[in-house]
Amino acid sequence: MRFNMRILCLVLLPLLMGACAFQRTTVLDLQQKEVEGLRLEVLAGEAGAEQHFLLWFEQPLDHHNPKAGSFWQRVWWSHKDKDAPVVLVTEGYSAPALYRSELATLLDANQLVVEHRFFGASVPDSLPWDLLTVEQAARDQQRIAAFFKRMYRGNWVSTGISKGGQAALVHRALFPRQMQATITYVAPFNMAREDVRLQTFFKEVGDAKTRESILAFQKELLQRRREVFPYFEDWVAERELTFSLDLEQVFELAVLEYPFSFWQWGVPPAEIPSEGASGLALFEHLYRGIDFSYFSEQDALAVGPFFYQAYRELGYYAYDAAALLPWLKHFDTPVVSNAFMVPSEAGMPVFDRSMLRSVEERLRRKDPAVLHIVGARDPWSATSFDVEGLKNSVRIIDPEGSHLTRIQTLPEDLRQRVLLWLEDNLQ
Repeated sequence: MRFNMRILCLVLLPLLMGACAFQRTTVLDLQQKEVEGLRLEVLAGEAGAEQHFLLWFEQPLDHHNPKAGSFWQRVWWSHKDKDAPVVLVTEGYSAPALYRSELATLLDANQLVVEHRFFGASVPDSLPWDLLTVEQAARDQQRIAAFFKRMYRGNWVSTGISKGGQAALVHRALFPRQMQATITYVAPFNMAREDVRLQTFFKEVGDAKTRESILAFQKELLQRRREVFPYFEDWVAERELTFSLDLEQVFELAVLEYPFSFWQWGVPPAEIPSEGASGLALFEHLYRGIDFSYFSEQDALAVGPFFYQAYRELGYYAYDAAALLPWLKHFDTPVVSNAFMVPSEAGMPVFDRSMLRSVEERLRRKDPAVLHIVGARDPWSATSFDVEGLKNSVRIIDPEGSHLTRIQTLPEDLRQRVLLWLEDNLQ
């Protein structure tokens, strides 16, 4: 991706953003005027085609106390037409590059991709962990939306995938009238520090034969670790990764993670190695679904903020290790927590479900138009938002879907339901 080297300074007036007293803004205005609090880079593109920009918004660290300082938040902006719809993509993590979302393509829409606060490049010099909350993130997103509402006349649709879907849902709850529609993809809505519904899921998903094959594979990995572990050591050495845990502990965690990854990414059951397969075959299949670097100190910089949020407000899952205890060397409890992934510098937060309870109550009271796309074989389907009793919220469940479930992957009858829902809510 090439960048036009000119960087233009533009205006963001925090106290007036979104106010109706503002005159409508155009793309040309943003390219020609200098306004405090926003930087823009024009991305190279064909003349007359869709225009792409990288924006840096100056956001308050604390929306309730603007004097507490600020940080720059990365936003990828794709402009088509002032009368076209606008898709607001709320990323749950970093957004390192421009991309076109499924929904923006489907609606032929303008698009804003908002990197989550304190992820990727949207990080202050010193990270105030106590301000990494879902409410603060929703206010970031709303501040950006309010600015661009000065420019666009079309319908607004918010969307996000997985944790990004959670972010879209929280934003919609706090600002229910700001979007005409919201679509979440495979988004969890956990209601506990380590939601037990995720453990129940693995006892019921798929068929008994597949579940038995998964457990047998895990046992074989542990029973034959002397054959498999050297491949793991070589993989780590080749990538020069380091871990805060003993390497054998990391190996056991990967084995415990396997069922989650198997179902999350839709690994075909036929690919599970049969009993007696070579040590290399066992290792390669384990790696087929799990990126071992996830547990590394190098990746901790990227995933650390997520685990802080998970163990503070969003919830997560623990491993059911009961059936594997005879072969585990480093874990001796039937349930193994992932809490060790919370960055030590952040401190272990106390889980507080009050905000998500408030989000649920607001969504039930206001009942805005929200569509949840869920894959039934994705573990996160176990904690997807409950739409029972709601008139304007719909849950579309692909019975064979994984965490990769999208509108385009749905069976035709379900895809048509989504398109009809969009048509009804974007008239």
